[in-house]
Amino acid sequence: MVEVIRLSNRLFQCKLDGLHECIMFSNQVSDIMVRHFAQRPFHLNVIEAACRGRFKETGHSLVLADMLKHLYIQSSFLSTFLGLQHEYMKVTRETDRVDVALKSDDMFVIIENKVNAAEEQENQVYRYVHEIGMEKYGYDMSQIYVVYLNPTNRIPPSEYSLCDDNNENNVFEDLGEGHYTIQSYKYDITSWLRELSIDNEPHISSALDQYIDFLENKFHTSPLDKNMNNEIKQFLLKELQIEGKSYNEQIAALDNQHEKVSELLDAIDNLKIELKKKQSHTMMREWQGQIEKQLGIVLAKDEHSFGIQLNNKVWLGVWDGYDSENYLPYWGVQFNGYKKDSMPELSDQIKPIVKNAGIERYKEEKGWVAWYSTQNGVQRFMSLYQVSKQSCLFANR
Repeated sequence: MVEVIRLSNRLFQCKLDGLHECIMFSNQVSDIMVRHFAQRPFHLNVIEAACRGRFKETGHSLVLADMLKHLYIQSSFLSTFLGLQHEYMKVTRETDRVDVALKSDDMFVIIENKVNAAEEQENQVYRYVHEIGMEKYGYDMSQIYVVYLNPTNRIPPSEYSLCDDNNENNVFEDLGEGHYTIQSYKYDITSWLRELSIDNEPHISSALDQYIDFLENKFHTSPLDKNMNNEIKQFLLKELQIEGKSYNEQIAALDNQHEKVSELLDAIDNLKIELKKKQSHTMMREWQGQIEKQLGIVLAKDEHSFGIQLNNKVWLGVWDGYDSENYLPYWGVQFNGYKKDSMPELSDQIKPIVKNAGIERYKEEKGWVAWYSTQNGVQRFMSLYQVSKQSCLFANR
């Protein structure tokens, strides 16, 4: 037993040493990059200037959708990435939650944009094909294509995104080869854009140049990055002590280092999630204290929320976001023990309350009349509370 504990401690210490090494490497590579960026000549990219370097995936989707409205660019995209020739197709963006889509009478192309490495959604690609392409629009499976765009690699999405609720019926397998493709922005999209030649349309050419320049800066593939990338490469070869070794040995050492980096990133992500949850929970409890002081009452609470039950068994409250996608706190009006579709009269009764509280943006889901994330839980709760009180929805206290 003692030997097992000692072995466990040694393994744990090795992992800590590996994480420390990764942090050291990261800081040294960062120093190299900062030094080279400081030596660059003046450079202006209007996209980067406008978004301050934080261009959301919705922004990239807007650019891609607008580009694909150009006949030549759309034709080149279909030919390059799907090997298809087709007449001009209608372009949509952020319709039915599909980032970008191309539609015609006999073809539906789904473009899923992960340029910023957004997390996969459950059954995401499966739903787009089955629920949107087939059920809503009536396309056959043979008429549907998927272009999946990663930031830097061609790794396919997981079964979490590709399969149904039972983790079965992988939609890529059902579509078959030739009906889906996985491409990267860093290599494939940027390379394709460089090859486009638009004659006699200077504004289109200028827009393409700006977007190519933005992507090159984002992924450090600009000619200005050549010296920096070479220095980073030489640094890694030296620090990992693999210079002059065989290709297999070098690749194995890099794979090992990559695994350590992945562990570090996982540790960082886990810590960020933990801190976000604590931050949201602390915020939620502070809001509760402020509201109770204003109202002179004690609100009901549990581990992750506080609130009050209305006399129609609807719960008005604020949650700390422990179960939300972004871990942000949210306000909500929730059916207490009822399914939304079985109590339509309650929904009709509460929705005007939400509207009269001055809330225009909210989500509706099973079990909820309305909910949405918030950075001001006191204001949201108090506005809903006051309108509910005016509507005589509180039981006698």
